[in-house]
This record gives sequence, structure tokens and C-alpha cells, in this order.
Amino acid sequence: MRPYLHVLIITLIVTISFGQEVEIVSNGEDRSFRINLPDDTENSVPLMFILHGLGETSAFWYGPASYITNQGFVAVRPESGTFLNNSGTGYVKLWNAILDSTRYDDVQFISDIIDHMLSNYDFIDHDRVYVLGYSNGGYMAYRLACDLSSKITAFSSVAGNMFLDDDGFDCINQGRNIPILHIHGTEDPINSYYPGGNGVDILDDQYLTIVESIEFWSDYHEYDVVEIDTILSEVSIRYTYSNDNVLSNFEHIKVIGGGHVYFYGDNYGFSSTQESIDYFLQYNLSDFIINQEDTNDDGLYNVEDINVVVDHLFEGLQYNASYDFNLDLNNSIIDVLTLCDLIF
Repeated sequence: MRPYLHVLIITLIVTISFGQEVEIVSNGEDRSFRINLPDDTENSVPLMFILHGLGETSAFWYGPASYITNQGFVAVRPESGTFLNNSGTGYVKLWNAILDSTRYDDVQFISDIIDHMLSNYDFIDHDRVYVLGYSNGGYMAYRLACDLSSKITAFSSVAGNMFLDDDGFDCINQGRNIPILHIHGTEDPINSYYPGGNGVDILDDQYLTIVESIEFWSDYHEYDVVEIDTILSEVSIRYTYSNDNVLSNFEHIKVIGGGHVYFYGDNYGFSSTQESIDYFLQYNLSDFIINQEDTNDDGLYNVEDINVVVDHLFEGLQYNASYDFNLDLNNSIIDVLTLCDLIF
């Protein structure tokens, strides 16, 4: 075999197994992500992000990515930034899910990836963009639920808790229901399941356990019903929180005695990847924002809706995703002009 053919074959094998690597500039930083495409792209297909854990890389998650593409999804595995560790002795891969003072703006990065994918792959369904994160990636999934719900439909966190800034005021003006699946073991030694548990409590009172996360989203959506099912295994229990007047559910899979792991296999009776897929496919983004132009909820689309957004801008109020009509993660006069085009 000729040497260049040997190199070509190896390159093709690596690309197919680990995905195509793409580099972009986001917020002035060189960033990268991996893409795995399904075989069938004749029809529109959903896109799922897979966010790796602390100290991991995107390459580590090629197995779930391959599984996801076999289910007809485009799988995107972004690469987090690298930060100096707490001891100052080395560097670690870490999503900026918590602190805004760090070098990398990962919310903007994910937003830029979505724009790139929708611009370059016309078979991707913008109505079905989802995020699955493990551990630190699960934290990032929650961060995106608060900061990028205008572009992402639903979210899944495995062994990753929620972090709130300013007692949750950064996550209450979404203007839509937020579907969330949270999978967690009760004996997680890193991210506590129960308040006062054994997890690494580095975030003080801004770190929510799963119990507190359920309380937060139950209050947000005014959930008044909880259904409990044992799924495939005596140690794995599914809780579904709902309200007949709310489009989305908060679903939680509790693994009794489970540690800080990505759950799958006979020991647990379910696969975190498949559960996320099944949960995601219940929801389309347009289900939540179909009446976004009706800003005053009077059932009409007119100048009064424009006045609501103008008043919001002049009063200098906090960012509201419902008024972000050009999807740039800001409220500005451009949103007013975009709304004018939509209405008139």
C-alpha cells in the first residue's frame, strides 16, 4: 500500500470515529468542537450538544456521540476552556458554568456554535436543539437553561447541579417554559444530592442540590403534580413534576446509592443517553415561543406590543429572553426594529 493511501485511510478512520473537528473564533478566543453526522440527512434532523465533565475532553465522549448519531441526531461535542487549578500547579478543562469573571464566555461559545451549525448544515432543525451535560457539563447545561433558552429547546444534566447568581434573578425572566431532565445518584461524593450532603461544597449558598433544584423549577413553573415510577431497576426511580397548564415537565431520575457517574447498563436499568433522547423528542422550541410577538398577552399583534419592549429598554431592566427577537442575547433597539418587521 502506498504511504499516502495509508495516511488517508487512518485519517478517515479517525474522522469517522472521533468526528470532524471544527475551529471558530468566539468572543476573541480560538475555540473548537467536534461534529458527528447521522447517515440520513435527507430530512431535517435534531442537534444534541454533549458537554464533557471537569478535566475531560470532547474526545472522551465519542461513544455517546456515536450512539446519538445512530438515533438520527447531529452530535456536537464542544471543547471547554483550560484554567489554572486551585493549587496553581497545573491546568484543568472546565466549563464556565459558574463564574463570569473567567476568561471564556461559554454561553456565547455555544450560541456561536448553534449559528455555525444552522448556517452550514441546512438539514438541521433549529426547532430541535438540545443540550446534555455530565458533571461540570451538567452545570453548564443548567447555565444555558438560564441564559440561552431562546436557542435551545430542552436540557439534561447528569450528576451536575445548578448554580444560581443573585438568588436566581438571573434565571427567572425566560419568557417560556424550560424542559429539564436531571439524573443523579444519592451517594454522589462530588455534587451532593441532599442539602448538607457529602458533596464538594465550593459554591456556598449559590450551589443547589438536586432537591433544591426541583424546588426552584417547581416554583418557576408552578408544578402541582408529581408522578413516581420505578424504571427497570429497583434502584432507579423516575419523578415527573408537571402542571396541566404548563407545556414542559421537570423530570428527575433518582439512582439510590449511585455515585458520581454517567449512568447506563444493567446495574441501573437505564441509559442516561437514551433517557435524554426520549425526553428531548417531546419538545420543539416553537411550542414555547410561538406567540412571542404578543408581548402584552392581549391576543393581538400591534404597536402596543412594541411599546412594551421600548418601555423595557428605557427603564433599563434586566435582560428578558422574550424580547430578544434577533437572538443576540441582548435587549436593544435592534429587537424593537425586528419586532416591527415581524408585526408589520
